[in-house]
Order: sequence, then structure tokens, then C-alpha cells
Amino acid sequence: MADALSLSAQGPSQSLPEYFRDLVRKSLRFQAPEAVEFYLVNLLTQSITTTEVYADPSEGFREEPLALLYLRAANADSSLQIKLLKRLGDFSLFISGFFPESLSRRLVDVGYYVQMGENAYGNLSTLVARKSAFAEIFSELARRFMAYADVLSEVSEQASVSRDTDLLRLYERWLKTGSRRAAELLAAEGIQPMPPLPPSSKFPN
Repeated sequence: MADALSLSAQGPSQSLPEYFRDLVRKSLRFQAPEAVEFYLVNLLTQSITTTEVYADPSEGFREEPLALLYLRAANADSSLQIKLLKRLGDFSLFISGFFPESLSRRLVDVGYYVQMGENAYGNLSTLVARKSAFAEIFSELARRFMAYADVLSEVSEQASVSRDTDLLRLYERWLKTGSRRAAELLAAEGIQPMPPLPPSSKFPN
């Protein structure tokens, strides 16, 4: 993964952060705080190696079920809790946005990662509310997690590292998350996403 990203992203006249900054700005279809834009660029830049995505196990982040990581964070002291929740939020956002196709080989789907990411960032914004400028960033990421995952998804497409053309998988992503980007891609293929009928409208078994 690291080689594919670094080879496709680096150019002769741009640094990697500059490259991602341009792609993020092109992919933002709504007004976003400048600090959040910077955070996304930094996340993309740092996540181009597997080491950065999964982090150093000494920091408490290991490749394990996200729910277990969330539970460990809840029982950790405040300093470690902040690190674990940030890693959990960042990892969930990066994978669900940049590499959602990788989740097709796992027992959980993208909706699970979205929920865990929202919860992680939401708790982070509360934990650092009185002592960090990051509180506003984490609050914004929690509130519009799927919108920012869509931004990373579009960056992935522009960087030519996403090859997922499976329309059924794309439709499933839209059904489970309400992704604006997924809806746009489906519409481009002539498919109009239709929400499922509410329980009261379904035919009885």
C-alpha cells in the first residue's frame, strides 16, 4: 500500500503535503474549517505507510477489533485515552474514506468504521475541550464524519489508487452510510439511489 501511494502521489514540483492539499481542496464540496482541511492533509501524508496507519504498539494501538480498542481507551488514563481515541478516529476515517474496498474482506463493513470513528472523535472533542485547539477539529470530524470520508474517497480516486468499480458494493455503501459521494458515482452510472422502504411500508412476510 505504501509503495502504491508514494509512487502515484509524489511529483517533480510538489511535496507530498502540497499534493494532498490540492486534492483535498478540489474534493471539498462544502465549507470546511481551515484547521480541518489541514488535519486531513496531515492525516493523508502520515498514513502513506502501514507503520503510520497502525502506529507503534507501544502507544497502545494494535491491529485489533475496533470495539476492543474503544473499550481499552475507555478504561485508560486520560493521556493514553486521548492517544487511543485519536488513532481510532484517524484509522476509521482513513480506511472508510481512502480504502473502503479493503473492508469487503473483513467481518465488519464500512458502516461499522463510520460509527466507531464518529464516536472516537466525539469523545475526543469532549476530553480536550478545555485544553486544546483540536477540540473544534474533532467535533467537526465527529459531526460530519461521512462527509469527510467522502472527501478522502474522492482524493483516492484522483490519486488513482482506488480501483473499486463494483456498483453493487457502491450501492451498499450508500445504503449503509448515506454517502453523498457514493450517490454521485451511482448517478454518473445512470443509477438513481432509492432509500429502502420504512418498516411500516414493507409488505408483510
